[in-house]
Amino acid sequence: MADTSAAQLEKLEAEHAKRIAALQDIEAQLSALRAANRDAKRAELKKQIADYGFTAADLFEQTKPKRKPRTANKAKEGVAAKPTAEAKYRNPKTGETWSGGRGRKPAWVVEATAKGIDIETFRIPAAPSNVAAETPPQKA
Repeated sequence: MADTSAAQLEKLEAEHAKRIAALQDIEAQLSALRAANRDAKRAELKKQIADYGFTAADLFEQTKPKRKPRTANKAKEGVAAKPTAEAKYRNPKTGETWSGGRGRKPAWVVEATAKGIDIETFRIPAAPSNVAAETPPQKA
């Protein structure tokens, strides 16, 4: 019985190999036929496109619209950007300033605090109020 199954398996494998070879032959013929007719088909399609007045955009329209940058969208919608915070601290060596608020601390602030320097030593003095505008002008 085992011989019958082995013989049957060999017969099926041989048949399978023949059919695979036949399929490959048919696929090669089909590919050659398509290649031979390709230029003629392209010319036919171009003629049909011209007859109906289609453009490339009509035939190959994109499914999703292109994304616009967020900054451009906000600017168009009239959304104002966050105002820049007023500087409160200044590095005396470089003149670099920091608002003391949003974001990471600048490297010079981190270094100074690591050395034990109080951040208030870098505070920019508040601008004096306009005293001249409050007092009447003196007569000469």
